[in-house]
Amino acid sequence: MKGDSTDRERQECPLVSVIVPAYNAAGIVGRCVENLLAQTWPRAEVLVVDDGSTDGTAEAVRAPARVVATGGRKGAGGARNAGARAAKGEVLFFTDADVVVPPDWIEKAMRVRAEKGVRCGGGGYAGPVREVFMQQFAHEELVWRRRAYKGWVETMVSNNLWFDREVFREVGGFPESYKAASSEDMEFTWAVSRKYKLWWDADNGVYHDFTPTAGAYLRQQWRFARDAVPMLLHNRKLFGGRRTHHGRQLYAEVALAAAGFALPPLWIGVWAVNVPFLRWVARKRGRRFAWKALGMAYLRDFAALWGVACGAWGLLGGGRKKDG
Repeated sequence: MKGDSTDRERQECPLVSVIVPAYNAAGIVGRCVENLLAQTWPRAEVLVVDDGSTDGTAEAVRAPARVVATGGRKGAGGARNAGARAAKGEVLFFTDADVVVPPDWIEKAMRVRAEKGVRCGGGGYAGPVREVFMQQFAHEELVWRRRAYKGWVETMVSNNLWFDREVFREVGGFPESYKAASSEDMEFTWAVSRKYKLWWDADNGVYHDFTPTAGAYLRQQWRFARDAVPMLLHNRKLFGGRRTHHGRQLYAEVALAAAGFALPPLWIGVWAVNVPFLRWVARKRGRRFAWKALGMAYLRDFAALWGVACGAWGLLGGGRKKDG
């Protein structure tokens, strides 16, 4: 009788594995692990994948979380795959070292899994970790861009993502060619959505410790755009996807930024397409914030445009160099 009861409990409450890739994250990974160990879901293991860190990341991880070592820098996708191979759970959850998850993050996702009968899903952001302008801007811009992004979707972000283990294995895991987190989540989840339905839960967001400085943010956007060029060319149908997390407005803004070099008045188009966002964010955070947000949108678009140019140049040169 006790054995039957245990089996029933395991079916109703399967073991989940949370996988956290970490590279030189000693200062932040402890906070991430602490929140994961405090989850309301009763059966969860936490695996931190130390991707060749040199700052004592592994030593900052508190038991009972486990550390999985990649043995050298494998990149974000390779680290997640290494964690998946070491995981014991029936369902694999993915988040990042610079993320803080709510206490019921796993429980809410598993409820959706049971109620919707889906085998893969995730969500977006609940807010920034720090209330500084750059983190606020990054958060609000993403929320606006994905404001209609709910229900069945075609791509997802890797810091709030889950899959049944068998789905993950069938699709083959994340691509391992990207050193820093970049386009690997979009490429992988697009491949998943060709076979399975992806469920986006708009009510189960995480808190992201976005980069706090303008320079770091623009370098990040440059890298994202650079790596997106070959990814989109190799997955051309993705470019026309209707429910991808890039959002079509971003493509339009970068195109207008490029066209403006030939005809400068077209740069006004960047402002024009952002008017609804600016009105929305002004009501939420004030007019001063909105004006600063417009300036950052222009800088972001030019950084992305430069990234596109570098990505195209890399392809013309016979390959692309990926950084850490």
